[in-house]
Amino acid sequence: MTSLLIKNASQVVSPQAQVFRGKELGNLIVERDASIHIENGSIRAVGPFPELETAITNETTIIDAGGRVVMPGFVDSHSHLVFGGNRANEFAERCRGVSYEEIARRGGGIASTVKAIHQSPKEAIKKQAHLNLRRALNQGITTMEIKSGYGLSKETEIKLLEIITELKEEQPIELTATFLGAHAVPKGKNKTEYISEVLEMMPDASKYAQFCDVFCEEGYFSAEESKMILEAGKKAGMLPKMHVNQFHEIGGIQAAIEVGAVSADHLEVMNEQGIDLLAQTDIACTFLPGVSFFLNIPYAPARKMIDAGCIPALATDFNPGSSMTLSMQLLISMACTQMQVSVEEAICASTQNGALALQKSRVGCLLPGWQADLLILDTDNYRNMAYFFGENHIAAVIKKGKLVAQLKESA
Repeated sequence: MTSLLIKNASQVVSPQAQVFRGKELGNLIVERDASIHIENGSIRAVGPFPELETAITNETTIIDAGGRVVMPGFVDSHSHLVFGGNRANEFAERCRGVSYEEIARRGGGIASTVKAIHQSPKEAIKKQAHLNLRRALNQGITTMEIKSGYGLSKETEIKLLEIITELKEEQPIELTATFLGAHAVPKGKNKTEYISEVLEMMPDASKYAQFCDVFCEEGYFSAEESKMILEAGKKAGMLPKMHVNQFHEIGGIQAAIEVGAVSADHLEVMNEQGIDLLAQTDIACTFLPGVSFFLNIPYAPARKMIDAGCIPALATDFNPGSSMTLSMQLLISMACTQMQVSVEEAICASTQNGALALQKSRVGCLLPGWQADLLILDTDNYRNMAYFFGENHIAAVIKKGKLVAQLKESA
């Protein structure tokens, strides 16, 4: 039996269990001058050190938090972490005023990453993914979703899903795979032809992926096409997710509801009807402020959606074209300053609600019986994480009760 005791935390901060929406969302549990006892990867108790020290044995590892904050590990429920190549040149062009559309016409955008994936050997893609996963871990991400979608052919899409599956066993972040064959239509094929190919990929993709996703957007896949693709994914055993309402409202919200999507992601362009519809469901509404910042497009109307009763989640959308960041801490600050989300709501959205968007139970809270995924922050007040933006406040990362990253020495 493995045993770990974390003592002398200034604050042990946690969302309330099973509170995903509404006014209570921002009411964090804050235990002051507290300790945490962990056994076999799960939290056994949270409370004052004198109450927990009786559980200490010769086999118990003790970590002194030194008056720092302890909070749940981040759950990044939307990423495209496995990719090839680099689009820094495209970024520089956009900074000079070249439009995304013009870059795409030149063969850039998603097409350039697809080309890089096809030209890169599997081991090179995995090496780059390992480096980025280490960066993610050092930023406090302990659970993460990764999508395919840069292959756009059966052979390469399956290769990406195989890589994600192999990465699960090769590093400490808990990974979930999503099949995103319907990310775009590859050059040289019409949409009808490619949709047929995506449908044919479903049985093989379902061997690796828990979720099936589609980019429901003008110029990509319509609401009806998205429903058809996601229904096929469900028949193959994958739960539906949707990229929806990033640039246009084309009926994607209704499609997400009709297909029973686990999450609707992006949501930068929303009308009152769409907000009201989502508020009546248990669909996780995943906000991706890094994209709005990077592309200089509107942010999702998070305040309106939370007040209406929607379930907010917060994720990086880490990808080479529109959100090249793994800092959930920075995104929390963006959610607060640009989307009128409270610090407490943002913490819930990036932990327990992110876990909901991945259908993971007992993840995202620091309560007895929950999985011991937690962070020690190099500060004595959790609000400093959003206030002092652009700084990595992670001192240590613990995954399933094991210390997997130590960035700063204990006090």
